[in-house]
Order: sequence, then structure tokens, then C-alpha cells
Amino acid sequence: MVRQPGKVNPRDRIENTDLVQTRLQIHTSFIFSLRNPMSAPKSSSARNTNSDFVPQVTLHPLAELWLHQVDVLGGVAGVIAVILIHGFHEPDQAIVRVLASAILAANLAPLVSLLLRYLWSRTRSTFLRENLVGATFCLGWIAGLLILRVVNQFRGPDVLATEFILPWSQAVALARGVFELTRVSKYIAHARFNPALVLALSFVALIGTGTLLLMLPRCRPAGEAPADWLTALFTSTSACCVTGLIVVDTGTYWSRPGQCIILFLIQLGGLGVMTFGAFFATVVGGHSSVREAASMADLLESDQLGDVRSLIRSILGFTIAIEAIGAVLLSGMWADKPFGERVFQSVFHSISAFCNAGFSTRTENLMYWELRWQVWAVIAGLIILGGFGFTSLDNLYRTICSINWLRPRSTLPISLQPRVRLSLSTRLVTVTTLVLLVGGTIVLLGMEWNNPAHPTDPTTQIANAWFHSVTLRTAGFNTIDHGQLSASSKIFGIMLMFVGASPGSTGGGVKTICLALSILTLRAVLKGRTNVEVMKRTIPEVQVYRGLAVIALALTAQMLSSLLVISFERKPELVLDHLYEVSSALGTVGVSTGITASLLPASQLVLVATMFLGRVGAVTLVAALAGTSNKANYEYPEERIMLG
Repeated sequence: MVRQPGKVNPRDRIENTDLVQTRLQIHTSFIFSLRNPMSAPKSSSARNTNSDFVPQVTLHPLAELWLHQVDVLGGVAGVIAVILIHGFHEPDQAIVRVLASAILAANLAPLVSLLLRYLWSRTRSTFLRENLVGATFCLGWIAGLLILRVVNQFRGPDVLATEFILPWSQAVALARGVFELTRVSKYIAHARFNPALVLALSFVALIGTGTLLLMLPRCRPAGEAPADWLTALFTSTSACCVTGLIVVDTGTYWSRPGQCIILFLIQLGGLGVMTFGAFFATVVGGHSSVREAASMADLLESDQLGDVRSLIRSILGFTIAIEAIGAVLLSGMWADKPFGERVFQSVFHSISAFCNAGFSTRTENLMYWELRWQVWAVIAGLIILGGFGFTSLDNLYRTICSINWLRPRSTLPISLQPRVRLSLSTRLVTVTTLVLLVGGTIVLLGMEWNNPAHPTDPTTQIANAWFHSVTLRTAGFNTIDHGQLSASSKIFGIMLMFVGASPGSTGGGVKTICLALSILTLRAVLKGRTNVEVMKRTIPEVQVYRGLAVIALALTAQMLSSLLVISFERKPELVLDHLYEVSSALGTVGVSTGITASLLPASQLVLVATMFLGRVGAVTLVAALAGTSNKANYEYPEERIMLG
């Protein structure tokens, strides 16, 4: 049957209407699953019944969707207002009043939304239980205001308004902003987004947010001009990508609020934005769907779907415990400082070391401190643990705890109790890391032994060689001037920076696994084997291809970035230093020969892009841009080619 132009088939109209209604039901049911994850249907038969769709529990489903979006925007607006009200040294009182009104409106909007949704709800008996967190924020804010009203009987209203009401509203607005962030992260994990794209965009958002925060006047000392956009962008990218390259001195250029923002960016960038979002979403929701678990498994590079929540808890647990112990051990380095300054410096350097960032508030970094045990033992240990990889750390910890004499007492016989074994990834990471640490120390010690620019004391030379064997692969701390390294040491340092840390860690580079995989592949080729084997295991062919692709893309990125910087600078005598700088950015290492601040703006922008690429990963970025791929269901005939 041929349709006439301009005519609409009534059947098509009915099908389109049903499609719109189905999409509405799906979207609204998901929004309500965020509100009450435990109330989601638990069986496929239950999901297919119309009684589970949200339009039957509310009178106005579309309006309720808009209200949820207003809640999210209100939370974001409240956080922005709080940041702006504290972003100036002496803000104008008119601006303060406007921002204070915005904060009050941001807290009032969810209260109105909650009341409207309660009036529209068909399940009022369970409404408050399903919206417990949102109701807690609203009722807590109102209760705080009522308490302050009672206190107002004993104090002046002007003093009360400035000292109590506004700070309380700011605290509630910030807490609501964090809660809305968890809802957004839960939505991203639940939706069918490409995990590689999610990872890349989360770092883009974090870098952009950090840039805007560092441009606030209060991030500079009083009387100094605010940071320009390029300085803020470079510093934010270096902190989020845990690199450590700087164009200004962290300890003198930035004020204490600015340093705190840098520390916050380092922590978020080191562990990943989605890791924090998933953790808080799990704590608030107490439940995660299979789709959310699969998305987080891809982001965390975990093979086991059921262990994602425990892995997230382990990541946060390892991080807090290791950084806290590191801060306590490092406190002796600033024994001459006041207690508050001593605590801040210890925490700053502990987080910077564990996240492999290499930021330091000292102008000379860690130079002349190479013989302090806090440097060659504590900071080096934090760097190694941070670059080891959270999945490998978790596997190693569980394996140690499963040893017979370390297990807790159980009624089961020892032979029936589960024994955790070291995974192949953990064994490869451990062996490769030890070889690189020991081998790097020996090579650097031999190359710099007769360098007149360094101390001649053997103990000092060994300490410097050990520390830089650790930091050249992952972190940007230094105890010697890298500009005075010999040419051979710089080339060897470029090789170490290219390798980087281990998979799933806070460091960059092509990772130790890829180095081990390339060596194993070469061994298999030389022996004429078709499979890549190690430790009585066969590595899947697709992972061999992926590892070689990582190395190829990283080499391409390094050459292109170096070519751009060399072309912009036009200083042939500094070619090796430029290559050293680019390698440090791509490996998110952060060591420098001292030329970063003197580079042209175009070269600094190249380093910004290189740091982002090094943190996200070349293969991850390509996968994010390419989208989802479809597996081909055909094969072409084979034909041999000449390889040389």
C-alpha cells in the first residue's frame, strides 16, 4: 500500500504515543529508583507489570521529573554561591546579600519540591521513608533555623544573622550539593554510557572546576592579583592528573585556600571522581544494580562484578589508612613549625606522595633532604604503594590475610576454608616493580657517580639514586636538580617515565603490565610460540593486542607532543630538555629540568593536553571518542606479508 503525502497512518500515531509513554515510564521509574533504590522490582516478572511504573504512584509524573531536575540545579547553585561568598578577601556587602539570598533559595527550593511531591504522591504512607535523605536535609535546615530563633532571644539579631544563620545554611547547601553529586554519579553508572567516555569527561569537569576555583582572588595572598587563566588551567590540570609540573611556586604563589584546593584536586584526581561518587552513592543508596556494577567494574578495571562494592570500600580504606599513617610519620620533617602548620604540611605531602602527584609547598621541593628517613623511606614508600595499583593491593592484602596462621578462628577445617591466591596481574606487577626499582637504582647510581654537580658522599649518592628510581616512574618529587643530570641519565629517566606506574593506580605511563607484556611477547616471537605464556598461564590474544596498542599510541603521543613543543620553542640546544618535559607530562611524573615556567603559552597548552592524555590513557581516550564498537561476524582470507 502506497501512502499519500501529508497523510498520517492512525496506527503510527498510536505506536508513537505508546513509545513516548514507555519512555516516560522508564525515565520516571529510574528517577524514583534513585530516590528509593531498595524499592526497585527484584524480578523480571515484577518489572514487566504496569504496577511498578512510577506514573501510578504520582499524579503528575512530568512535573515530578522537572522538580527532580530543579533539585539538582538548586544543589549546584547553592554550592556555587557558597564558593563565591568565600572566594574574595573582602567581598562587597551587596554581593554578599545577593549570594546569601541565593543560598537560602537553594535550601528552600527542595523543601517546596518535597511538599509538592508529597501532595501529588499516591503512596503517602511510604513517601518519607522513600525520600529520607532529602527530608533529612530539609527538616534539619528548618530545625537549625528554629533553634537559632530561640537563641536569638538572648543575642542580638544582627550578630546572629551573620554568625549563625548564614553559616548553617551554607553547611546544609554544601551537604546537599554532595548528595546531588552522588545521584548524578548513580545516574551515569546506571545509564548506558561508554565507561571510557565517562572517565574522560569526569576529568574534564574536574579540571574545569579546579581552574575556576584557582582563579578566585582568595586563592592568592592578600594584595596580589588573581591568577590568570593559563596559570590556573596548568596548575589544575597538573593537580587533577597528579603530575606535579608547575609554572609557579606552590608554596609562595598560592594562598592557603589555594593550596587546599590543589590538595583537594590531587585527592580527587588520584582516586578518580567516579570512585568517590560510587562510594557515596553506595553509602546513601545501599544498593546498586547490575548495570551500575558493570559500569564501575569497567572504570575500576575489575574483572569480578560482585567485588566492585568491596573494591570501592577497599580503595577508600587503603587510601585513608595509608595517607594517615604517612602524615604521622612525616610530621617530624616540620618539627620547628607550629602545630597547625605541621599538620597541614604533613597531610599535604602524604597525599601528594600517595597520589603520585609530586606537589610540594617547599620552593626547592625535597632537595638537600635526601638523607632524611622520612624522604627515602616514608615518601618513597607512599609513592610505591600509590603506584602499585588498588586492585593489586587489594589482592595482595586478601592473599596475606588468607594464610593459615593469619586467618581468624573458624569452626571449619583449614582445608575447607577458602584460600585467596595471587592473581597473575599482581604477580607481574610485583616482579616488574621490583626489577625497575632495583635496576633503576643501579643504573642511575652508575651514570651519576662521577657527576661533579652532585655530592660525592657515597651514602648521599645511593640515597639519591634510590629515591629517583622511585620517583622517576610516577611522582615528581626531587632531591637533586634534574637540570644538572647527565644526558645519559635524562634518556634513562625518559624510559622510566614512559613505563610509569601499574594498572589501576594513581600514576600514569604505559604501565608496568604493558612493559612486561611486550617483553613476554618478544620472548614468544623469538621462541616461535603462537601464545604468550607466563607463570603457567596463557595471556589472551586480545590483551596482547591491547597492550601493544597502548605502547604504540603512547609513543605516537610522545613524539607528536615533543615535535610541537620543539617547533614552538625553536631552541635546538634544549631539545633533550623539551623531550624530558613532555615525557614527564605524558607519564604524569612531574619532574622537570626547570624550564616549565619559561615555556611559551602554546607549549604549556601542549603540556596541558599531554598531561590529560597521560592520566586518562591513550587507548581510553580513543575508545571514548570512537564510542562502542561492534564485533565483526566475518573474517577475510589470510595472506602473509614481508616483515623485513
